[in-house]
Amino acid sequence: MDYAAWLEMLFAHEASDWYFDPEVALPGLPPAETAAHVLRLLEAPGLLIGRRSDGQIASGLKYLFDYMTGFADVRDFADPSVTTAQRMALASQIDRLWTQIFAARCAPVLGHMSETATPLDMLCYMFWDGFHGIDVADPRERPDLNAAFIEAMGRILAIPHAACQESALHGLGHWGDQAPERAEALIDAYLAENRATRPELKRYALAARGGCVQ
Repeated sequence: MDYAAWLEMLFAHEASDWYFDPEVALPGLPPAETAAHVLRLLEAPGLLIGRRSDGQIASGLKYLFDYMTGFADVRDFADPSVTTAQRMALASQIDRLWTQIFAARCAPVLGHMSETATPLDMLCYMFWDGFHGIDVADPRERPDLNAAFIEAMGRILAIPHAACQESALHGLGHWGDQAPERAEALIDAYLAENRATRPELKRYALAARGGCVQ
């Protein structure tokens, strides 16, 4: 399946649970092909904005990244046919979803205060709950890969948008045990530099620092 057809299959649906419809054909691509398509998407995810609704974008991204759906094609990155370099590229480029999509489309709402209004708002808030990283077979890969995801959260935390900052704090709160000193340093810098776009985020940052986020 070429890239254009793959995009159409994933982002043509308004229904948030289209992937459960037995009449809808899922991509079912070889892992290496899925990885190549995902990395191409991450090169410029903002290109989706002009042609897709918020609902279409949310449903496609949830299918790709949310392990709780039972699908999450991004799990294919753990396959031996996908290279370490490709896995690291995923980790180092994933924050473009926030810079180019979430920051542009989401309202400055806070999910932990039940302010989310759209599926895309909710996905921004809950992304790191649903995406559990890449379960690589070689344990030697994991520290660098997880550290790269932590750094991506740090870049998301620098975006001057409340929903994006909350998403990053949510992720650091859940993932902090992967690199606790770095996660704490990113949150401490955020607080010290007074980058919170809403006062509620300062309290949330302190909670995230202790791993107490919801």
